[in-house]
Amino acid sequence: MDSDDDLYDEFGNYIGGSDAENSNDDLPSLAIEHSDNEEEVPVQESTSTSLIKSTIQSTAAETIYVGQDQEISNDPVIQPIIEKKMKVEYTTATPSSLPGLTYSREYLISTMNSVPDRIRNVAVLGNLGSGKTTFIDSLVLFTHAPSISLTNDAPLKSFKPLRFLDTHKLEIEREASIKSSCMTLLLEDIRGRSHVVNVVDTPGHVDFNDEVLAGLNTVDGVVLVVDVVLGLTTRDKLLVDEIIRNDLPVVVVLNKLDKLILDLRLPVKDTYLKLQYIIDDINDYIESHPLVASYTNRKELSPELNNVVFASSFFEISFTLQSFAQLYDSEVDFSGKLWGEYYYDAESHKFTTESRDGKLPRLFIAFVLEPVYKIVTYTITAEPSDKKLAKLLWDNFGVSLHKSEYKKDPQALLKAVFKAIFDNHSGFVLAIAKSLPSPQLANTRLLRGIPAKDIPVEVLGEVTKLIESPDGKKFNSLVRIHKGSVKVGDRVKVYGDNFNEDKEDYKVETIKGVYLPGGRYNVPLEEANPGSIVIIEGIDSIIKKRATITTSSETLEHTFDIPKYSTNSVFKVAIEPENPSELPILLEGLRKINKSYLSSVINVEESGEHVLLSPGEFYMDCILHDLRFFFTNDLEIKVSDVMAKFSETCTDASFTKISIANPSNDFRIAITAEPLDDFNLLQSIESGRLNLDQMSLRELSKILRLEFNWDSLASRSVWAFGPSDLSTPDILLDDTLESETPKAELNNYKSSIIQGFKWSVNQGPLCDEPIRNTKFKILDVITNNNTTSSSSITSSASQIIPMSRRACYTGFLTAQPRLMEPIYQLASICTHKAINVIRKLLLQRRGFVDSVDPVPGTPYFEVVGYVPVIESVGLTTDLKLHTLGQAVVSLVFSNWDVVPGDPLDVNAELPNLKPVPELSLARDFMLKTRRRKGLTGEPTLQKYIDPDLYLKLKEKGFVL
Repeated sequence: MDSDDDLYDEFGNYIGGSDAENSNDDLPSLAIEHSDNEEEVPVQESTSTSLIKSTIQSTAAETIYVGQDQEISNDPVIQPIIEKKMKVEYTTATPSSLPGLTYSREYLISTMNSVPDRIRNVAVLGNLGSGKTTFIDSLVLFTHAPSISLTNDAPLKSFKPLRFLDTHKLEIEREASIKSSCMTLLLEDIRGRSHVVNVVDTPGHVDFNDEVLAGLNTVDGVVLVVDVVLGLTTRDKLLVDEIIRNDLPVVVVLNKLDKLILDLRLPVKDTYLKLQYIIDDINDYIESHPLVASYTNRKELSPELNNVVFASSFFEISFTLQSFAQLYDSEVDFSGKLWGEYYYDAESHKFTTESRDGKLPRLFIAFVLEPVYKIVTYTITAEPSDKKLAKLLWDNFGVSLHKSEYKKDPQALLKAVFKAIFDNHSGFVLAIAKSLPSPQLANTRLLRGIPAKDIPVEVLGEVTKLIESPDGKKFNSLVRIHKGSVKVGDRVKVYGDNFNEDKEDYKVETIKGVYLPGGRYNVPLEEANPGSIVIIEGIDSIIKKRATITTSSETLEHTFDIPKYSTNSVFKVAIEPENPSELPILLEGLRKINKSYLSSVINVEESGEHVLLSPGEFYMDCILHDLRFFFTNDLEIKVSDVMAKFSETCTDASFTKISIANPSNDFRIAITAEPLDDFNLLQSIESGRLNLDQMSLRELSKILRLEFNWDSLASRSVWAFGPSDLSTPDILLDDTLESETPKAELNNYKSSIIQGFKWSVNQGPLCDEPIRNTKFKILDVITNNNTTSSSSITSSASQIIPMSRRACYTGFLTAQPRLMEPIYQLASICTHKAINVIRKLLLQRRGFVDSVDPVPGTPYFEVVGYVPVIESVGLTTDLKLHTLGQAVVSLVFSNWDVVPGDPLDVNAELPNLKPVPELSLARDFMLKTRRRKGLTGEPTLQKYIDPDLYLKLKEKGFVL
């Protein structure tokens, strides 16, 4: 045996002995043998940066050689397999893999294709937490087999909402819809007649109003879900505004009826008064709406008109007066008397219109509410061994429950009892069938004033939004078919978002798939016919937000107008990749964000910075989440502090007229600016009622004279509106005199001057932000007579456009320019104790409380206030913490307001590392915005006028 000295070296490392060396002779060597002859080494020549230099003759391994001086690539040699899924969907669309239905899918498709007057396209709207999605869940559970699950393999829990149309990961985690989602169901009405109902579930959160607009442009009618506890909230009023603006008929669903009984514990008479108050409140708001004159649908909502439905999404039930009356064994239909001033005389068992000094109950109370209250009372107080409840259900409603149901918790038993009594949604279906039109009768979508179905083309479809695939790699299109039919393999012409301005913005695509939407699954279709809402695959390549489609051989002059999704996008951040080499990945992710989020705005500043704009904080949070985890593979990005989108305005008329001349001095133009303070006029322009592209100058002039008291000369002199979003807009007027500027000569330069005006109001001189609420007047245009030839006009346009821009800037800077900031309207439902907390927090952020109104029949109050967008970051979280969750808050863009201070005041105090004084805010905001955008210097008048003239103005004290 070897000694220890022979087995270990001087450092204690085992070296073994002769036996050990001999014992390894029979083992194969693991070392790579190199031949002395270099030509025998198989080295592959390649210009690739891959580290793989040679390949072993094996399918299982590769040999990699790395030199010491070789640059190492950051890419892994073996790329990981990333299986990403951010949406819950059935991965296959074979009939056997789809959820079971209580009817035949073939019958659904047959009815949709052969009986189009049975189709109803409906958008479901409502405030956050009003129960829209859970109400639709009750329809899903009613039409699908009981085995339907929360995910593909997780069973449905009794008290956890299904939220079947919430497919995005964020929607499921945060329990709030952020995307519109469509589902086609076959539902029966009271008469047993089946209807194909295309339901579009829209988000309730105010940040996602863009998805609401997309849903409204897809359908022919609206179901407005109102929480009966809160009544008509501020958010509900905004939704009613959109309904009236889109001229859509509406059915109101008064949801959460169970909360009036179980939570608020209102007496039966108070419950009736609460319901009546809500309906009257909605009717009063519609009647007093400024656009009600142009609303062509029924303006009155009432249960006896069959356009009001009562529901409880928790109990999964709904009923109308007609469906409830069917529970009674009566040969006479008395449902029309169940609402209003009709009373029941129990002694004579007759109906009467006299209450006898309030002694007789209303029919609605006696025949609807009292039975419901009794059912609740019997169910809650019943013992499992007590047979009174079972006898009550059988004797009065002819229904029975399994013995195990009576042993359940009272809430579960209540749910089972009500589902047994109201075992379908036939009343709701009849309400939408009677109150909302079929696609054949609807004229809700107009293309340049012409109903879509009357456009002279063979096929006409409207892409209202794009839908992401579960892995985020592609997009499908949600399409409303207005005319003709489409099928797989058809070649269609897709008109892009900018086709009305750029006639080359179209592309011919081949349809790869047509599907019937089903929430978390899609059903393949052979063909989609008029009136249907379908998902089409393979046509999204040029679509940014929306599109119009026809056959490949047809051409449209104009496409459907795109809603102003980005008007409220005033919440801004700047982003960049953590690793600069990943910029292409970021750009691809931003391209997908632009498709997915309708209100998102993506800008690139002169500094190269990428800026994201959104309507609010929650919306921005969703964008950044999807940018990192959905549309890229965990991309690391840097995000700036939150900023706001600013605007510019003036507060006085220009103090002088200054002409701008070209270098040859043969063309001069003078434009002045002044505030535009007519709120009603601004609203008419912003809403599109006054539109120079769609109405003649004579029509515009008549409206300005009769409604806004303009004089005849000014009303005929309107040239253009701006900026591009028309939010708090500007007007360009021709205020020249015929004796000084011949009109015929001026018209030669009209288009160039208008382009210069629009350029200036979209990018103002202060910080490159839009100019708003300003009237620009053209006072002088002096030209050389030799410049009026057509060739000279064309060649001089490149000079006139920037000159007109400079002239607008000059007029603006001489009219006391000011900076404007966006203002959020805060709406909160809270307890009385939380009111002072809200008021205090708003005061700390330059905000204020405008109104506090009690919610009738509840301990809650609705608080409405205002706060600048730039001060709103984290406000929702602060309110929840300080009120201990007793305040539910929503923030929505309301208006533009002037920032305190003069942005051009060079003497404004701007301390370092301290809060800026209020009168220095405008200066501070302007300088920081210019610095971030890469704009140099001060926005002074000196940049745009003759130096000698500027010195004269400075000497006289007109400029500082």
